[in-house]
Amino acid sequence: MNDIMIGKDGEVVNGLPSEYANVDERGEVLFLDEERLARKENASKPVFQNHPHGLGAKDAFWPQFSARPWNFGAYAAAFHLMRQKLWWTENPEKPTGKLLRNVLMMPSPEQGHSGGTVYNLNVDLSDKAGRVIVPMDLVKAAIDKADYIAGMNRCLCRTANKCEHYPDDLACLFLGKSGRVVTEHRIAREFTKEEAYARVERAAELGLACMSLWIEVEQLVWGLRNDQMSDMVEICFCCPCCCTALNLCKTTTRDIRDRFTPSGFTATVDHEKCIGCYKCMETTCPQDALQVRASDGKVVVNQEICFGCGYCKPACPAGAIRVRQTMPMRESMHEYFLKETRLDLAVDGFPGAGAEAR
Repeated sequence: MNDIMIGKDGEVVNGLPSEYANVDERGEVLFLDEERLARKENASKPVFQNHPHGLGAKDAFWPQFSARPWNFGAYAAAFHLMRQKLWWTENPEKPTGKLLRNVLMMPSPEQGHSGGTVYNLNVDLSDKAGRVIVPMDLVKAAIDKADYIAGMNRCLCRTANKCEHYPDDLACLFLGKSGRVVTEHRIAREFTKEEAYARVERAAELGLACMSLWIEVEQLVWGLRNDQMSDMVEICFCCPCCCTALNLCKTTTRDIRDRFTPSGFTATVDHEKCIGCYKCMETTCPQDALQVRASDGKVVVNQEICFGCGYCKPACPAGAIRVRQTMPMRESMHEYFLKETRLDLAVDGFPGAGAEAR
């Protein structure tokens, strides 16, 4: 069945099914969509390898200007400015837009390897599910196998925006060599595995979305040498009000949005409960995945682009939205990076082959 869809701004969105074959009208998942998972892969894209000379001269002097206690406020101000006005997204094809995209090292999907996966820490399970692997399990597995863990002292995004809803000490975790770097730069401290687990659980209690990210421009933010980039894994705990990555999704082009993917869980809608109030759409879904079905005014989730952050769920007064597993999950955080972003990172016990020079 096909239907006309109306986007959050009233525009007509054609070509979207009124519901997906594996999700029924009650939002129940009938089967896990393996084909949709396969469409997330980039098998033809080469695996990331560092450039022969890395950052060149920047390897020597840039780390001195990366985020430190003495300039943390300046970096926070820059992040705040990025969130308030992401210049290149307004006119991405104009010279200024292209220049800023290049400065921020976000080339086309064929060239760039930036991206991340959303590991929703609060998912809804079917009564028939039994004991299943959930996104939190994959996050904890990556922590368990890390040879070094660092916990940031403060969240740069929440510090930047003076967040009034979530604590700024619930900040990113860094695994591997990147963790050692941010610890040496005194903006983080070494964590035990138990401390890292506790940070994940605290984020779950507060309803934050968990994202595992690898973004090229952050090499400069954290002062990483080029030979450390295949051993950089950042685990963020993102609030809807301050997260720079999620605000980037809200305002940027589809090619960049598509670099953020679900870990198998997406939002579904029970159309018997949906009252068509559209409160969920007022949360400004980072992916613009919520549309209105013209035939009856019910909200439909575009499963093709929803990445399962779950921010729409608490906004629904009728309790019609759940975060359910709609695709198979991959086996590890490493596999998500490798198959979807083409990054062979040192995570989940893998050594990370991407550090070899071309």
